[in-house]
Amino acid sequence: MKFTKSEVVGVVFSKLAPKLDDTFADVGCGTGQVSEFFAPYVRKVYAVDEDEKAISLAREKLSNFKNVELIRMNGVEFLRRYKIDLAFFGGTKNIEEMLDICSAKRFVVNAARIEVAERVMRKMKELGVFKELVIVNISKSYELAGGTAFKSLNPVFMVVGCSTE
Repeated sequence: MKFTKSEVVGVVFSKLAPKLDDTFADVGCGTGQVSEFFAPYVRKVYAVDEDEKAISLAREKLSNFKNVELIRMNGVEFLRRYKIDLAFFGGTKNIEEMLDICSAKRFVVNAARIEVAERVMRKMKELGVFKELVIVNISKSYELAGGTAFKSLNPVFMVVGCSTE
């Protein structure tokens, strides 16, 4: 199971700018990497995923946080039932429908493919909530012939939105 790299989570954090009284949703939480990062900085975290294996992995990682609630549910159903201030979408299945009903004041959608990022950006523009599209490129060092070289990770397309309220 893939997880959001910590460097990428840092950029997501800066774009969402959480406050201690905010409610945060990690939709498509996977291993819980993003939820774990946000938990100390918000009032409540909802770690949401449809996959039982993902919820199991996240439960293990997030067991020390009293403000985290794990929910096995699809993102559309979650967004219909819960009120949130901030949202991170780590998966893009049904993303257009989720954006239609998302009530968060700020949200970020991560995409690995430019075509998905473009679809998300178009949908956000249609809804009047598009703020910016950011490409996050990360390279990590490794030893090579007694020196230091860098290996690039796949870029992440980060589409940032905010409500007009």
